[in-house]
Amino acid sequence: MSLSSKAVAKPTTILIIFIVLTALGLYSTSKLPIDLYPDLEIPYIIVSTSYPNAGPEEVENSITRTLESSLSGITGLKTLRSTSSSGSSMVMLELNYGTNLDAATNEIRDRLDLVKDYLPEDSTTPTIIKMDPSMLPIMSLTLTGNRTPEELRQYAEDVVQPRLEQIDGIASANISGGREKAIIIDIPRDRLEAYSLSITQIAQMLGAQNLQASGGQITQGDTNYTISTSGKYSSLDDIRNTVISYKATATDGMSIPELKTIRLRDIANVYEGYKPETSLAYKDGIPCVILSLQKQSGKNSVQSAEKVREVLPEILKDLPEDVQLIETMNTTDIIENSIGQVASSAVQGAALAIVVLFIFLRSIKSTLIIGLTIPISLIITLGIMYFMTLAGLALGVGMLVDNSIVILENIYSYRERGAKPSVAAVLGSQEMISAITSSTLTTICVFLPLVMFSGNLGMVGQIFSGLTFTIVFSLVCSLAVAIILVPVLASKYLKINNVAGRRKEGKLAMVDNAMARFFNAMDNGYAKLVKWVLHHKALFLICILVLLILSFMLIP
Repeated sequence: MSLSSKAVAKPTTILIIFIVLTALGLYSTSKLPIDLYPDLEIPYIIVSTSYPNAGPEEVENSITRTLESSLSGITGLKTLRSTSSSGSSMVMLELNYGTNLDAATNEIRDRLDLVKDYLPEDSTTPTIIKMDPSMLPIMSLTLTGNRTPEELRQYAEDVVQPRLEQIDGIASANISGGREKAIIIDIPRDRLEAYSLSITQIAQMLGAQNLQASGGQITQGDTNYTISTSGKYSSLDDIRNTVISYKATATDGMSIPELKTIRLRDIANVYEGYKPETSLAYKDGIPCVILSLQKQSGKNSVQSAEKVREVLPEILKDLPEDVQLIETMNTTDIIENSIGQVASSAVQGAALAIVVLFIFLRSIKSTLIIGLTIPISLIITLGIMYFMTLAGLALGVGMLVDNSIVILENIYSYRERGAKPSVAAVLGSQEMISAITSSTLTTICVFLPLVMFSGNLGMVGQIFSGLTFTIVFSLVCSLAVAIILVPVLASKYLKINNVAGRRKEGKLAMVDNAMARFFNAMDNGYAKLVKWVLHHKALFLICILVLLILSFMLIP
């Protein structure tokens, strides 16, 4: 007993199953992440190290060569490149596609731990950076107003940035523009020489005295009190009074020399200033501050942007009236437009397919059966697939109805011969199961190589793997709908009637008769054309050969 006959025997069960699957698909659709491109694993990893005040040659000899020799044996490594510049070393590793980047990152971290003791003390710990498209900002906000760039940056750091980073879906809000406050310590060269000190010694003393450490615990009864020693600088005077060194005073040789305390104020000018500007931000020629928002990996970009827009009015209430927070860039608008266009194309394609079916079938029930297979197949596909591309569904819309049309047409032919609805549904579907399964598998075979060899196709394989999966799953769903649901609908809920036996009245009868005459004329014309071709085989083959040659000429 075939699937179709079992389905026809239990139509209510089958209908409930498909209703449940459709409901699950609708629920899953609302949970699917939306983005312009699928999640990509770009096989590039960068190891960045800073070495302040070092020249390119010193960076090359002290850091880059050490890292290169350690990282050259990484599993899956394809190429290794490095750049040594003033104060910075960058090693870029290109891995083979298909390499597990998480495992590769862990291996790189282990190898860096082995050589970190061989790196200069003044260099920073090497930073591992994975190339991730989700690191690109999805939105930019501009803070502008009748304020200085320093004040705008202060508002951005104290008010706007913390509020934005609390939003679900936003990973970080990076600030550019404006000037950051800093404590400037200006040391004249002659004072250093007079006291026989160096910049390194002064920096070490400042760092050693600007600490906050644990002071142990005090136990009183059943209560433990944690003590911490607060050595952090709290004012400019604290910094100025920092003891840098001790110097013995000169004597006449008879008295004991005295130690003189050398404080920072004795050799340096300490004042509040600003860090050197590394970025400039302008809006309409006026200095401003820009906040670039990055979304969390796997989150819905469109929903994250909408949440930011909802919070903006609340943030503006905490800012002065003359300060404005304006949205200047939003990549999710492109995503929404693209999704809207693709969805519109899919809907228009489905509607046109239904119209064409109605013209040829001339039956509302038959057209309704085929029309139901399109949304049901799409929604079930969305329920099955958590990772998908809408473009794949748009490409698959035209193929979703093929199997159902073949099944329905064969059921209809049995109805024309007088078979009962249930018998026609079983026999009509049984005869076509083998044919439509073979046809569907043939189409799937075209797309399967993209899935099987995606690792060898590089970036193209990653981009199109989601689209390929979508088409394959949608075709499998359409096959299941055609074999199981169409016979149930045609035999129980939307019974197929014989067109020739229908009563025709009024204007609809005139339209139906005109269409019948048109299709009969088309059938007769096709029969005459086939007859002519069979009597002029040589001429027809020559024409086909000429067209083949012309098509080859169009290849360039």
